[in-house]
Amino acid sequence: MAVTSTDTKTAAVAAKPATGGTESLGLRLLRRWGTIAIIVLVGVGFSVSSPWFFTVSNFNNILFSMIVSCLVSMGLTYVVIAGSFDLSIGLTVTTASIVTAYLIPVVGPWVAILGALASAVVVGLLNGLLVTYGRLSGIVVTLGMMFVLGGLNIFLTNGYQIAVPYTETAFLFIGQGTIGPVAVPVIVLLCVFLLAHLLATKTKVGHYITAVGDNPMAAFYSGIKVYHWVILSFILSSLMSGIGGVILTSISTSAQPSGNSNYLLEAFAAVFLGATTLGKGKPHVLGTLLGVFFLYMVSAGMSMMGFPFAMRQLFIGLVLILAVGANALLNREEIHLKFI
Repeated sequence: MAVTSTDTKTAAVAAKPATGGTESLGLRLLRRWGTIAIIVLVGVGFSVSSPWFFTVSNFNNILFSMIVSCLVSMGLTYVVIAGSFDLSIGLTVTTASIVTAYLIPVVGPWVAILGALASAVVVGLLNGLLVTYGRLSGIVVTLGMMFVLGGLNIFLTNGYQIAVPYTETAFLFIGQGTIGPVAVPVIVLLCVFLLAHLLATKTKVGHYITAVGDNPMAAFYSGIKVYHWVILSFILSSLMSGIGGVILTSISTSAQPSGNSNYLLEAFAAVFLGATTLGKGKPHVLGTLLGVFFLYMVSAGMSMMGFPFAMRQLFIGLVLILAVGANALLNREEIHLKFI
């Protein structure tokens, strides 16, 4: 059945409730720019509190530290847009990192990178197939996959880290090199962000995934292959986690069998925080990028002001709760998850 752009747009907005009535200018501005204003105000507050906060060096440090988390979060954005959850993203980072470090001495760095990304794609494909054709809960499937990957990672490494030889200078340049004043991983992040943003906003992939997330039945009757686009969202999520795992290996010159579980919490906080930016009311890639930046900006500011590391975890949890609450309050609608 042929699908027209009109059908896609109809499916994408079918589940959107009518707001009805008029809306005050203040509320419109708050909904569109409120989160951005908070980010700016918090940044100004840290700049006043610490003379070292508003510097190029600190800005570069923030960007560098958020690279892996941002890649994971942008991938998760596609799954949440499609109406599901992916709890396996943190362990997918670890698996891709281990595969990369394990294969480099055997087949060289470039084939190892392809092998790591392929393994991540397989994880996403399995998640997507089980959620759609298997008709299983997305939470249950990806939670189970998380335990499977955790066990597999321990099996492959025997619980020890796998070091990358220092002679692999070309591979290490990916995570540790610079081009001018900009770190190579930051350039990689910006390139991936641009591709992810264009994919979500300018191609049928993004339109169809959005349509499926808004209303799967309307999308189905419009001729959209719902299951295919849900599967693709899981593949994109795992692929970006895989890219993060490769970069993490290059940065740390080793692969650790554990320790990447924090990316999961950060990713969900960033996705739902990003949903409140620019008046979207739903997750989008640009908002997720801003959400991750906000989390790491606050972490850097709190560190400069002498707050303990545990406060960061407390803050992220509060942000996640407040972000979802603000999204529901300002947009008077909830994010509908169809494949959870």
